[in-house]
Amino acid sequence: MSHRTLHTLRNLSLLLTLVLLLGFTAQRIYVFKMTEAQAQYHWQNLEVIKVAMDQSNLPHNQVKQVIGAIDSLQKDLQRGLTIDSTSAAPKLK
Repeated sequence: MSHRTLHTLRNLSLLLTLVLLLGFTAQRIYVFKMTEAQAQYHWQNLEVIKVAMDQSNLPHNQVKQVIGAIDSLQKDLQRGLTIDSTSAAPKLK
């Protein structure tokens, strides 16, 4: 193989490696920490918003979109919920 061909293959393999590495690191995971009381407070607020939207004079399609968005958010929150009971435990000296 010629020097030019080897150089081109090396560049292509470097590019492919870079694309693969970036492809695996593109997804970010966010972690929100809050107390159980805070989580319940915000959950109740979302439920109140859904009831208020349902009783509003907005067009039915808009109400369905907003309630659907809140439902989707709540489902994602439930799916990703992890409870860390060790962080609330008092530290022993």
